[in-house]
Amino acid sequence: MILYTPMQLELVLEGFDQITYTVYQEVNYYGVSMLVEHADNGRKRIVKLLSTKPSDYLKSELSPGNYIQG
Repeated sequence: MILYTPMQLELVLEGFDQITYTVYQEVNYYGVSMLVEHADNGRKRIVKLLSTKPSDYLKSELSPGNYIQG
């Protein structure tokens, strides 16, 4: 990506080094591969399923946004 701007580079990138990103972890939950992020009380929130089985995507308990115990 190219950014054309008359502003100084320091002004464009100001605060960029203070951005925090969410840490994701790949887990295998009852044979289903998924990407999760840590939540409170040892729970994990499902971000994305990585499974290759179409039937895993039909299970409502494995929908992104749901919590699992980890």
